[in-house]
Amino acid sequence: MVTFDVYPINDHITGILGRFHERMYLVRGRERAALIDTGCGFGSLKAVVDQLNDLPLMVLLTHGHQDHAMGAVEFDQVYLNPEEKETLLRHSDADYRLLGLAISRDAKLVTPADMLPPPDYERFHPVREGDVFDLGGISLEAFACPGHTRSNLVFLDREDRILFSGDGVSRASFLLGREASTVEEFRDGLIRLKGLLAGRVDRILEGHGNGELSFAIFDGVIEVCNQVLAGESDRVPYDLRGYRGFTARARKAHSLDRVDGGYGNLIYREDRLWKKQI
Repeated sequence: MVTFDVYPINDHITGILGRFHERMYLVRGRERAALIDTGCGFGSLKAVVDQLNDLPLMVLLTHGHQDHAMGAVEFDQVYLNPEEKETLLRHSDADYRLLGLAISRDAKLVTPADMLPPPDYERFHPVREGDVFDLGGISLEAFACPGHTRSNLVFLDREDRILFSGDGVSRASFLLGREASTVEEFRDGLIRLKGLLAGRVDRILEGHGNGELSFAIFDGVIEVCNQVLAGESDRVPYDLRGYRGFTARARKAHSLDRVDGGYGNLIYREDRLWKKQI
């Protein structure tokens, strides 16, 4: 049986770690609850959530990738940016999902038989930047964060001053997929988002990695984007599941930490640097 690791964030937010090392977050208000992202769809996430929550539940997806959206099949009220439809459908392919299983660090704990069917996009509800979800004492606001996908969203818990970033911004931001923005678009989007969120965020909870980032990650990744655009990248070759490109700053072995001690990194394609290249 596939298991999930559950850990507290505060008295009404719970983190859930899946076997692909993807992180989901359950946010409970007085009247409703929201689950941010649903993992890879191997094993029953709903069984875990039901043990933690007895309030009416909605699901908010940051984007349509297989390791964030496939568990949505178990839930009734699911929100996704409509521009993510093509990405979601492509990532729903069973062979593609099994390839992801094969490279998981916890692959030995999961089998193909544990894979749930893909979610039905036609049952989803739309969400876009500016939408606010009132949970009763807690409100979640959606913001655009183009980059990892061009229609990627992040969600701000206004009262707790916590940003749920999914893969929108991370210590190694990944821009290799066909649905990703160019480096220039990603940088400009981060500059915009940083301005919108300045003074409103104390913690950033990410979709992978160690689980938590500081607000300084915005400056770190913006700086790396500028270095890449200026031709100052370390150009470390990167190849994963057919995704080929470069890592901007050299990393320590088996780590996301940069050799130079900097904060924030970028995995990118050299044919997708500038807006005009889309």
